[in-house]
Amino acid sequence: MTNKEILNLVSITQQKWADLILKISKAYKKKQNLDNLIYELLHEVYAFDHCEVLFKPTLAKHTQFRSTKKEFISYFLGQNKICKEDNGFAIKNWESIKFENYKIIQHDNFLLSMGNYYFKDGSEKILKVEYTFGFIKTSHGQLKINLHHSSLPYDG
Repeated sequence: MTNKEILNLVSITQQKWADLILKISKAYKKKQNLDNLIYELLHEVYAFDHCEVLFKPTLAKHTQFRSTKKEFISYFLGQNKICKEDNGFAIKNWESIKFENYKIIQHDNFLLSMGNYYFKDGSEKILKVEYTFGFIKTSHGQLKINLHHSSLPYDG
């Protein structure tokens, strides 16, 4: 794959991720059922149907590392309370999400992207988050996330 093709695939997958987080946020505000959207996030963006998935959520202190669907749902929706600290990251009042890739690397069918993403809420407040996403390339040529590490920038 050329660098341009790699960048395009990563950008498409990141945009899918961002679009689904924003759809979940909007659906939650309208008190709509979130089951189909969370299913789409877990199966169309993350690699749960292909391999194990590692997740280090941005706003996790006590249960820092996650690997099960129930733990993902707890973090994103905050409703099943598998991890008591979860308040539902995806149901916050997000208005936009913007990725800025620092670097993307490829090795065989594995890709890594690292950079910052910015979450803007309804009051125009921006949350800057550092991320690393690992991707596998499926037999259909799509990328699925199998590693998601997010953290707030060092504030020391």
